[in-house]
Amino acid sequence: MSAVPHGSMTQAEFAVWEQSQELRHEFVDGHVYLHGIHGLAGGTQAHAAIAMELALAIAPAARPCRTLGSDILIEMDTSTRYADVVVTCDERDADPHANAIRFPKVVVEVLSQSTAKDDLGPKMLEYQAIPTLEEYLVVDSRKRWARLSARDRDGAWKTGDPVTSGIIALRSVGATIDLDALYGTAGIA
Repeated sequence: MSAVPHGSMTQAEFAVWEQSQELRHEFVDGHVYLHGIHGLAGGTQAHAAIAMELALAIAPAARPCRTLGSDILIEMDTSTRYADVVVTCDERDADPHANAIRFPKVVVEVLSQSTAKDDLGPKMLEYQAIPTLEEYLVVDSRKRWARLSARDRDGAWKTGDPVTSGIIALRSVGATIDLDALYGTAGIA
């Protein structure tokens, strides 16, 4: 991420400002950063195909919860971020005209060269601090590799071993992800 020169801004001011921008930005600890490569995430057909297929697999199982794509911001205590797929079941996120949600149940990030380090580090920790979040799935767009982290009954986060094939179950919303079909659609052997 690269910082964008900008004067002092609150998180609420950022949310309004971001709606008028041509490029995407994220807000982290009082600073504005370009999202992804030059304000654009992913940038490959594989990344786009994987994100789309994930949303299509999750949405029917998650209903009546809302499955949203990469255009929605997630507001947290000190940051505001974009994710590739997010599911919210919370009525506090029900405003159809809002550009952000605060109470996700599931967050999915599709890793790319420019985002992997952030998605597996600071973003993961920020997401896991959200009290309503139950699962965080990361799926690589460059190779077969996925990992699911889930909150256990005691509220502690448990990160599973990376997997390259088979089924990943998002238990919180009753969705299953067939990695072989997902990567086959994206053209990744």
